[in-house]
Formats: sequence, C-alpha cells, structure tokens
Amino acid sequence: MSMLERISKERTRYILFFTSTSVILITLGIIQTLLFEAIAFFSEVASTRGWFSFTVNLSGVASAAGLGALMLAGCAALEWRMRVDPKVLIRMPEKAMLPPKSARYAIAVAALLAWLLIDSFVLRLVLLVVLFMWRRAANVFVLLPNNANKSDRAVLYALIGGAVTVLFFSATKDYGGAFGEFFFTTQWTPTGACADRRALCENMAFGVNSLLLTTIQVAFGALFLAVPLGVGCAIYLSEYASPRLVSVVKPTLELLAGIPSVVYGFFAFIYIGPLVVQFGEYAFAQGWIDAPPNVLNPINGAIVVGVMILPLVASMSEDALRAVPNELREGSLALGATRIETTFRVMIQASLSGILASIILALSRAVGETMAVTLAVGTVAVYTSNMFLPAQTMTAYIAQRVGGDLPFGEIGYMTIFAVGLYLFVITLCLNLLGNKVLSAYREAY
Repeated sequence: MSMLERISKERTRYILFFTSTSVILITLGIIQTLLFEAIAFFSEVASTRGWFSFTVNLSGVASAAGLGALMLAGCAALEWRMRVDPKVLIRMPEKAMLPPKSARYAIAVAALLAWLLIDSFVLRLVLLVVLFMWRRAANVFVLLPNNANKSDRAVLYALIGGAVTVLFFSATKDYGGAFGEFFFTTQWTPTGACADRRALCENMAFGVNSLLLTTIQVAFGALFLAVPLGVGCAIYLSEYASPRLVSVVKPTLELLAGIPSVVYGFFAFIYIGPLVVQFGEYAFAQGWIDAPPNVLNPINGAIVVGVMILPLVASMSEDALRAVPNELREGSLALGATRIETTFRVMIQASLSGILASIILALSRAVGETMAVTLAVGTVAVYTSNMFLPAQTMTAYIAQRVGGDLPFGEIGYMTIFAVGLYLFVITLCLNLLGNKVLSAYREAY
C-alpha cells in the first residue's frame, strides 16, 4: 500500500469517526434537554401538589376492568406453564385446540359480536389477547410431542405487566400529584388566569391523556385506512401487475411520499373536511353522535395521515414480497395451489416480518406527524369519543405552543418538553417493538 493510499484511508477513518460521534452527541444533547426540562416541570408541579397520590377503590375489582385483569392473569399462567412444560397441552382436548373450520368461523363471529356489544375498552383488548393466546397454544399443540420450548419471555412479561396494570387501575381512582395527574388524567389546561404568569395556578390541569388519546385516534385511524390499501397495493404490484405498470405505479407512490405535510394538511382542511362534515351531519341527524360535526376533527386527520403513510406501507411491503425467493412461489404453484392461495399462504407468510415492520414504522410516522394534524384536527385539547369534534394531538400542541407568546421558564413552556419526552418514549418503544417483530418473524433463505 502506497503512502498516499495509507493517508487517504486514515483520513476517511477520522471523518467517519467524527460524523458518527457528532450524531451521537447531538442525539444525547436533545435527550438531555428534554429530560432536564421535563424534570423541572414535574418538580415545579410536585412542589405544590406532591408527586403521586390516589385513593383505593376495592369495588372496582368486581368491575369489567377487574374481570379483564383476571383473564390476563389466566393467560399469563398459561404462557408460564407452556414455558415450563409445553407437553402439558397434551391433556387438552384436541377439538379445543384444533376445532373444525365451522367452529372457528363461529368463534370468530361470536368474538366480533362480543367486541361490538361490550362497552369496556379494556375487555375488548383482553378479548383479543385471549384469542391470541388460544392460537398460540394451538401452534404449540401442533408441534407436540417433539416441540422445544416455544414460550417467549417478552410475551410472558407483557401479560404479567398488563394484568398488574389493569388491576391497579380497576382498584384505584382520583389520581393526583405531578405523575398521577400527568399520566392518569385527561384534563389538559396548562394555562390559567394567574397574577404571575410563571406561577402555578390551582385551575391548571396537566392530564396529557387528552392529547395522547387523540393521537391514538388519529394514528390507528390512519392505519385502518393505510394498511389494507397499502398491503393490497403491494400484493398486486409484486404478484399480479405487469412490469410496465409497476414502473409507473411505484414511482407515483414514492412521489406521494415526497409531498410536504403542510400541503396534506391544507388539502385535508379544504377538501376532506367538508366531506367528513357532510357525513357527520347525517350521523347527527340519525342520532349516532351527540353533537354536530366540525370541519376540524380526528377523522379528518386520520384520513389525511392515512394517505401520507400509504406509500410507506405499500413500498416497504412490496419490497418484502419481492425479497421472497421465487422458488417458493413456483413450488406452491407446482403443488397445485392457485395464485390466490400461493399469495396468502406462502408469499405473505414468508414476508410477514417485512410487512409488520412497515406497519410499525408507519405507525411511528403517524404518531409523530405534526403540520398535517395541526391543520386537520384542530387545537382544542379536549378528548372526546365523538371523533367529529375538534381535538388536539401531542405534536400539534407542541407546534401551537412554540408558535405563540411563550416566556422562557413559564410552566407552559416546560410542558412542551414534558410532552416531547413522552412522545419520544412512545416512538422509541414502537421502534423497539419493530426490531422485536423483525427478529421474531424473520425468515432466512
């Protein structure tokens, strides 16, 4: 190796080290700022209201939430038992683990009816967990008696944590203090009529769940629109479309991903909002909702964010499907399967990790979207189950407060960093979940 090549190699190494270190330091600096300002906010609130308080309500154990906690505890016990001794499932009736197709359809219909009739949101989620554990146990049952330990500690810990959390909320009420008010209430009024703008007034409330629940409404509403359309588009492009059509459609999808979010928000306010209002007026006339609709609402935001994340889901899912070896497709067709059967039973199963990763990444994008939801959802920090009324997401609140008259050191100023830190933790957990899904469902060829 010549002297010039050696110097060039050393210089490249130093440049890469400098850029990597800069990225790490910038990230740590942002996290440090969020963390310190959030600590200052919680300390300010705790100085007058304490850190955490609640009252015990044992009658809530007998409520729907208490029943949900009991069901989650049963699922956790089943998962632990499968981890200790998977062969315990041999004693289970085979028809209970592997019912005929007609029985499975009947169970699906019964679960759907129960989902629609149950009023408790917790019980609805627990019902999905119970169905998941039933199919999980059935998969272990199929692989017996040569089945190794198929239990996942992450699933076990999640079930135990869910049971403890639901039991805690069912047995307690009237949360107060800095942490209790911020994480467990839904009244968000960070400004009040105080003599000193920097002081903490009694009429201020910091229940961030009003912002969080609206964010969840918009994000999962966007997934409800983007996932079927995006995955369906990916399946068509990878399995059925001609190469000429693919060369036109895929660049068009990627072009949609390059449109600025503020343009999407303006489009939602001008075009999507009036259509949603027309449907909301019909729903109000029929008595389906309790208040007339507004042009700014979470449904409006869910639609426009769904359009925004649609190219992401379609492009990544299509890449995952194309990464599956062609031998699997040809082998399935050679065995007599139709193209539809090959698509749903071979191709989607083989590319499931990539499809799930695209959905989780799209969810992170939907949670962190700012300008579009600010223009489409509104700036009213009040959570309501009526999605035709104005509301506010976490990112929209940050954008609103930063753009206004906000003195440094005021309590409203510090709430920006508390909400930002909470949003950072949520997106970080979603990214970790995406990595977990990739490692759990990845297929190596």
